[in-house]
Amino acid sequence: MSALPSPSTGERGNEVEYRENQGVEVRCAERLRELRRGKGLTLHQAEKLSNGEFKAVVIGSYERGTRAISLARLERLAELYEVPFQYFFDGKNHETRREDDGFIFDLRRIRKNGAESEKLAPVKRYLNAIARKRSDWNGEVISLRRLDTELLELICNLDAVELHQELRLAGYLFASEVSGQRSL
Repeated sequence: MSALPSPSTGERGNEVEYRENQGVEVRCAERLRELRRGKGLTLHQAEKLSNGEFKAVVIGSYERGTRAISLARLERLAELYEVPFQYFFDGKNHETRREDDGFIFDLRRIRKNGAESEKLAPVKRYLNAIARKRSDWNGEVISLRRLDTELLELICNLDAVELHQELRLAGYLFASEVSGQRSL
């Protein structure tokens, strides 16, 4: 994606024509911003989500179209936001996380993560209880249906969006698609 030069005049007609001629670059920039905002993330939260791989100022520049982005970086952002790479090019509205989706937890990361948020301590206990009930001691992931996650919302005193954001930022969620469920 190339950086977008400014329109030559401030006239509204020229700006519309200019943006229409930019095609895929504009769509990629707009979709990047739409994805981040749709997930309820600020630029700084998106930087944190990427573990510093993408700085907030760089993400903002990509979203405004003022900074060129390579296909490799765009692909990495698609992975981070968990949408298909094609999302940026086909003009279709791919769904991102729906409220009725369950969660897929990455047990390896949860076990490694010694410092946990006080808000998420009940999640770790709940997952351990599920592993005991399922007799799944060597599992690397645990998936929960939406109904199961409603209990987590209650015990953590968070709504669905807040819970998802806390889980994602803490690194509790598995970061790729498994069995048609997605984690953000």
